[in-house]
Amino acid sequence: MTTLVTGATGFAGINIVRALAESGTRVVALDTVGANDECIRYIHDLADKIQFVIGDVLDTQSTMKLAEETGIRRIVHAAAITPSGSVESLVPTRVINVNLMGTVNMLEIARKISAERFVFVSSSGVYGAPKNNKKLVTEASQTQPGNLYSICKLTCELLMKRYKHLFDLSAVVGRMSAIYGPMERVTTSRGNPSMIYKLIKAHLEGRAVKARGRDLVSDYTHVHDASFIWRNLTLVDELKHDVYNVSAGVAYRLSDVLETFKQVDPNFSFSYGDADQEVDVEVSPESERGALDLARSINEFGFSPRYNLREGLEDYLQWAREYPTLFTPMLA
Repeated sequence: MTTLVTGATGFAGINIVRALAESGTRVVALDTVGANDECIRYIHDLADKIQFVIGDVLDTQSTMKLAEETGIRRIVHAAAITPSGSVESLVPTRVINVNLMGTVNMLEIARKISAERFVFVSSSGVYGAPKNNKKLVTEASQTQPGNLYSICKLTCELLMKRYKHLFDLSAVVGRMSAIYGPMERVTTSRGNPSMIYKLIKAHLEGRAVKARGRDLVSDYTHVHDASFIWRNLTLVDELKHDVYNVSAGVAYRLSDVLETFKQVDPNFSFSYGDADQEVDVEVSPESERGALDLARSINEFGFSPRYNLREGLEDYLQWAREYPTLFTPMLA
């Protein structure tokens, strides 16, 4: 069986590619940029199962031809622009075109090849900032997206749901929380890296971290834990639901993250900044969100997070020291 992964050299994408290849699945990895040295190094032990292809989800004709020629049976659609606030305001039509129309194009290809599964990589951002952060966020929780990225994600979910009904397409949504870990970097498509990436970058540069939002909470998930769920959403024959949360299922205060990192590396230094100060890392009230409910993944896939916060930070810091070039200002 061959699976097409779009956005395949991106942060989530390359980890999904690796997880699928580890399961024995042949993967066609599509992205607008080729696999750089870091990507090749990251999957070198699985290279015989992965075919990297330069292509664009906006180019329906070429992508359709690729799907037919390589015998694609399942699609994981992870391609998207994850914009910073400035990019969102400067080029909103590009964000909409790639994130929305790119998904429509991939749904059309899935329909035409009678794909066995279409997996849409969505975001917990569709939930917005719930008022009660002590309550688990379930897949049935109210959606209230607050930026262009999450608005596009929710719109794509609705389009996928309609395609599923009209064309009997086996399709599923995964709403992923804030992920961190190996292969995260700033690119032209991912301009706003995770808070944990930012604090590790500052630490590697020898700077004390200035933070804001000490008591605000968010759900931080190691990318390997997320990839376990993505692999199951792609390969399990029968799924009981249309939407699944993709997360470690635990929310942490910003202060918890900083103090735990201090335990991992005693040389780490941080302080808190006032509202008018420039900071390295921040959890804003608009991005605050409690833990995502994982009952569906636990019950159906036997999911249990591999990493707690300390273990995840230890793993990421060790990896970052081995891949320092991914913490430079901008990569393709």
